[in-house]
Parts: sequence; C-alpha cells; structure tokens
Amino acid sequence: MPTMEIWLEYASTYSYLTVARVGGLARKHGVTLDWQPFFLPPVRDQQSLGFPFPEASAKTAYMWRDLERRARRYGLPYRRPEQYPVNSLQTIRVALLGAREGWCQAFTEEAFRLHWTQGTLIGTDENLQAALRAAGQDAARVISAAASPENKEALKAQTPRALERGIFGAPSFVVRGELFWGDDRLEDAMVFAVEGG
Repeated sequence: MPTMEIWLEYASTYSYLTVARVGGLARKHGVTLDWQPFFLPPVRDQQSLGFPFPEASAKTAYMWRDLERRARRYGLPYRRPEQYPVNSLQTIRVALLGAREGWCQAFTEEAFRLHWTQGTLIGTDENLQAALRAAGQDAARVISAAASPENKEALKAQTPRALERGIFGAPSFVVRGELFWGDDRLEDAMVFAVEGG
C-alpha cells in the first residue's frame, strides 16, 4: 500500500481544507497516511522566511476570501475563526504523541473541525479536551505525556527532518521523496502515490 507523509502545522489556515478531505481521499486511493505534525516557525526561521500572511495585508485579505471560496467548492463547512494566528504549540505536541500512538488523525480532524466550524479555537483547553475525547484518549495522561522532555525533543527533531525534505510551509506532502506543497496539490500527491511519475 503506498504511503504519503502529511506534514501539518495546526495554526496553518489552508491545512483545514486538507484535514477535512485527506482521510476520504486516502481511502479512495488506497494510500496510507503518515502523519507528521511539526512546528512551522523554526522551519521558516532556518530558511529566513517571514510570516506568510502579514496582519492587515492584501495577501491576508485574499487568503480569507480564498479559503471561503475553496471550502464552498469542496462542500465543506466554514466559519472564519475569531483569532489568527493561534498558539498551536501544545496542540502540535499532543498530535505528535498521537502520531506515535496511532490516534493522530481522529484528534486532528476534530481539532480542526472545532476551530473552523464551531469557533472553538485551536490552542484552547476546550478544543484540546474535546479533540482528545473524540480520539478516545484520556486527556490527563496525554497532556502530561505531550509535555514530557522526550516528546518536546521529538518535536524539535521534526525541524531538521522537515528541512531535509525541503519543506517550507504547510500543508506539505512527501511521496517517494517528492515534495508537494499546499492544499491545492493534495490530489496530485495522491495520484503520485498510486501511479508514480
């Protein structure tokens, strides 16, 4: 069965569109998802890249309208979050633990759904607790384990791993050593996983 690495940053706006669709696409194409949560700021810092969507810029205004249009096109529920950006670090630490334990997808889907359709922001205790319940996890255990030195070091190690793959943004997909960046390349990555190129 072909495998696709999916590199996600939980503060990434376009990652919502991917998270809402990738499970169904993976089942359709018979592709195994290898979830790779990572913290984007140090990756961008290593490459001297600035913040992707500066506050009150034309680019940011475009992003919000583009997200709304693309969500409608895909038939996805969409509600613009009241806060941007959010502090995603704790959520990413939890997700990385989930990737190792096998429940990252369920957690991620619920965390993003709550953020992008219910107004329950990623980075809040309410979002974290609800997403962990949806993933069938004991929140106290997970939050403690996610804050452990070992898990924090594992997250730091994601930065050089991302850089080795040429990753500079999220969502990103790695298939057979090939990088695909952005939600609009998700289908291309799936086809490449199945057919090669």
